Amino acid sequence: MSNPNLKPSLRMPVIAALKSDTHAADSTYPTGAVDMGAHINIMAVLAVGAITGSGTVEFEQATTDVFSDAKAIEGRTAVDLVAEKPVQLNLKANELDVNNGFRYVRAKLTTVGGSVKTGILVLSADAKDQPFAPLTGTIVD
Repeated sequence: MSNPNLKPSLRMPVIAALKSDTHAADSTYPTGAVDMGAHINIMAVLAVGAITGSGTVEFEQATTDVFSDAKAIEGRTAVDLVAEKPVQLNLKANELDVNNGFRYVRAKLTTVGGSVKTGILVLSADAKDQPFAPLTGTIVD
């Protein structure tokens, strides 16, 4: 669980990201891989701007960080994005198919029929070892 003696930036560090941009139509944009062996809970946060088509966001799982065997997480569906609305997408480590070796996840933005202006931050809500180091390049004050 979170240690209240740590700064919030150390209790919920950014662990993966997708650059904020206008993402082109009919494409998929993933964040980097997150090893859920180090986290109990994570959360993807999006600040959605203009949408000219439609877009969704979801978590997908894989057995390695290259995602050659990526698959959906059972019981979950992609979340439809709404222009100018934020999104928070939660995931617990026990939702993964760990019996078949799936331990890596990433958030995936999919655009259809038009562009979507957004970025994604994936935060660790409960790292197993705290403090957990944030993603390289994260500015923490």
